[in-house]
Amino acid sequence: MLRDEPPPEKGQQSLSLFSRLLSSIDGCKLEVVLDGKAEEDKIKVVDIYDNVSERFPLYSWKEPVKGRVMLTPTSSSYSHQGVVVELIGVASTFRDAESRVVFLRQERQFEPDTLTQPTPFEFVFSAPKEHESYHGIYAKVRYFVQATVRQRIKSPSVKEEVWVHRVDAALSESQPDASAHVNYFRETYFGPESISMNVGVENVLHIEFRYDKKIFHLAERVLGKVEYKIADMDIAYGEVGLVRKEFIAPGQSGETMESETLQKFEIMDGTPIVEEVVPIRLYLNSIPRLTPTYMNVANLFSVRYFLNLVLVSQEGKRYFKQQEIQLYRRTGQDRPVNSLGLGLSAKPAQRRMNTKGGWSA
Repeated sequence: MLRDEPPPEKGQQSLSLFSRLLSSIDGCKLEVVLDGKAEEDKIKVVDIYDNVSERFPLYSWKEPVKGRVMLTPTSSSYSHQGVVVELIGVASTFRDAESRVVFLRQERQFEPDTLTQPTPFEFVFSAPKEHESYHGIYAKVRYFVQATVRQRIKSPSVKEEVWVHRVDAALSESQPDASAHVNYFRETYFGPESISMNVGVENVLHIEFRYDKKIFHLAERVLGKVEYKIADMDIAYGEVGLVRKEFIAPGQSGETMESETLQKFEIMDGTPIVEEVVPIRLYLNSIPRLTPTYMNVANLFSVRYFLNLVLVSQEGKRYFKQQEIQLYRRTGQDRPVNSLGLGLSAKPAQRRMNTKGGWSA
């Protein structure tokens, strides 16, 4: 099966990662050292906009960010006007012009001094981190530790980005966990929370698309089925996918949307017969770069997910219907969720789909 080549790690392309962590500027060397975050514990994150991957120290949203800034003179002595260490949270969009909102800033200041040897400046930042980290097509949520050495002319600084996972405690409490069921991999029951979409095309095709619920945590599966009521159209194949949409400036006059298909798979090949039922199981923990739903982050952007049903006729016409689902990170998932190895094979991801979410040709 053909797969997209993984993007190169940023550190493999240049020394930018090294220089970001270890700077030798104006007579001093700066390094951010985070406590309890070994290299093997970092999470690999793909930046689709720059087509690179990086590894970041992973924190849960309530976990304190602790460590030290090591300042090492590169000569016999080094005088400074004070050191400022900050934890900064920034939401940004950058489609046409960059917009930035700093939603978190916590700092610690140190007095001016003259140093003759490597000196640590310790910090503990315990402020809750409001949003989960995100690197999307035209939107980002970033957290980083920034250290600045104050000087009269030029103040050297260094940044270390960290990655944050945020658990939704309210949904973890209120939503049942389907993955805990004994018959999780064999169940076919659709309860009262199931959602049905009836769609048709010019009286030659009528189908019912049903799935079990609307709210899922990141390690659940979507259980669904497609039933054909009328099938007088020659169908080449049908597929189901998960689409992520970024809404920039949501609810405002200049709102724009970008979308990408994270995963899709074929559910049928050829024209179905009336009353034929096609079962669907989509295991979410097999989908790369999946995140929770983000609703109106700092009034800059939202990230929403949609199930996408597509039928392609023998003439090449594509008919589709989309239905929104909500994703959340459940308690216990603040560390990476291991895949059960049961996901469906994905075709190469489609970067963008300029669709409106309706049943269209």
